[in-house]
Amino acid sequence: MLTQLHIKNYAIIDSLDIQWPSDFIAITGETGAGKSIMIGALQFVLGARTDVKVLRNAEEKCVVEVCFDIPLSLQEKINASIDIDDPKQIIIRREILPNGKSRTFINDTPALVTDINQIAPLLISIHQQFDHLDIIDPIFQLNSLDAFAELQTEVKKYQTQFKQYEQLKRNKKELQELHIKAQQEQDFLQFQWEELQQIDLKENEFGTLEEELKIASKSEEILNQTNHASTILNNEKGVIDSVQDILQLLRSVRINPIVNTLYDRLELIQTEIKDIALELESISEHIDTDPKKLLALQQRFDLIIRLMKKHRVQSDHELIQFKQEIESKLNSISHGEDQINQLDLEIKTLHQDLMSHALSISKTRKQKSLELVKRTSPLLRLLGMEFAQFDIKFEETAELNQLGIDTIEFQFTSNKGSSPKALKNQASGGEISRLNLVIKSLVAQKAELPTMIFDEIDTGVSGQVALQMGNILRDMSVHHQVITITHSPQVASRAKHHFFVYKDSTSKLTNTKLKKLEAEERYVEIAKMLSGDPPSSAALINAKELIQL
Repeated sequence: MLTQLHIKNYAIIDSLDIQWPSDFIAITGETGAGKSIMIGALQFVLGARTDVKVLRNAEEKCVVEVCFDIPLSLQEKINASIDIDDPKQIIIRREILPNGKSRTFINDTPALVTDINQIAPLLISIHQQFDHLDIIDPIFQLNSLDAFAELQTEVKKYQTQFKQYEQLKRNKKELQELHIKAQQEQDFLQFQWEELQQIDLKENEFGTLEEELKIASKSEEILNQTNHASTILNNEKGVIDSVQDILQLLRSVRINPIVNTLYDRLELIQTEIKDIALELESISEHIDTDPKKLLALQQRFDLIIRLMKKHRVQSDHELIQFKQEIESKLNSISHGEDQINQLDLEIKTLHQDLMSHALSISKTRKQKSLELVKRTSPLLRLLGMEFAQFDIKFEETAELNQLGIDTIEFQFTSNKGSSPKALKNQASGGEISRLNLVIKSLVAQKAELPTMIFDEIDTGVSGQVALQMGNILRDMSVHHQVITITHSPQVASRAKHHFFVYKDSTSKLTNTKLKKLEAEERYVEIAKMLSGDPPSSAALINAKELIQL
């Protein structure tokens, strides 16, 4: 239930604090006093957009704060929507700063507007003057019937399933498109894979091949040079013989320590030179100067280079990865039909579940529509439409949709002897407005919604019809807090509490103020609404009679 509303620096409101009672509340006041501005401020704090133009003083921030006491039956739903410490009471505050930025708080904790949007529909609904046109919309009609039939939870479960169903169908379509495209590429992919498979490229082979090719291309030169070096070492009077001669000369004088050291070093050199000579001979024995081998190396090297350029990769590693990607695509193509068939099975199974769920919802809708029709007609007669008939026409959709398998049409006639026809073609604006109130009052009986606000929904009606409108609103207040902004004395007389909105022009800027009327003040206000200001004696008597009815 709405318990408090604080508005500061909003439009023509300097500062306003309202303590809201329960039951049925009427708000009256002359045109332009600020009643609709209060509703605008309330809509803002409940998540609507606004801008700095609403700042009364452009140099100060605007603050709108609203407080709700949450009934036990709604606390679990609130907790499921947002995480708050105390679901028993919710205080929502929104601020607009002079620079245009806004801030949002829930129970003094910074929050997002999306958080408010999650919980506001659970707490309050605001019905304005031209909202009655919503009842012409088929989706609004179906939603109203679902609310009356208490089917919202079931419909929400169905819609969750339907979203999964639609996603599976999208997945299947995408997979089919990919599969068709892949099949068109299959021959080319197979050719690419076979080309890479034939060369049987190994990891790091390109670098190894490059080194082998460098060596093979110099094989003749390496052979000639190593043979020549071997000859120099091994020929008579070559390096080995020369070292042997030096050792022979020094052997007899090794008694000298320095000579002895040099002798030992020469012996080591002689051993090393002999090893080198043997290795040079070995090199010449193992060097392959066959031009066919060089050609084979060059051809493989060129082939790898060509394939790297062809597939726009920079290394043999990337070329191997490319081949693996082709393998993956080919595997995907070969298994694509299996994946599509599996999705088909899932879609068919889910469709069967959805159809069963939709039929169950449809059955309940049809049963409850009879009750709604039965209860609507007497209330329409109370509102001055003696011959009014209301009906709900059902048609089954060709395909499942997010609302099930039903399309409905509210049908109406106010003429004696006429059959109900489509509401949009049959009813006047005033008739639609009255039917809208009746439907909302019946739906409200099934809803847990704590607070309902009606802003000038009685426009265009007066007298006994307006009085009955007030009675309907009063009946709604048995289960809900009902706040109505009205210009009708008959509607206002039905309220348990009466607030009066007026302009205060005593300061430099006009300021909207709100006053709760006591009994005598209320008589006078309703009398003014009946006959003008000042009220006549007859109007005062009439006002008392209206209130006491």
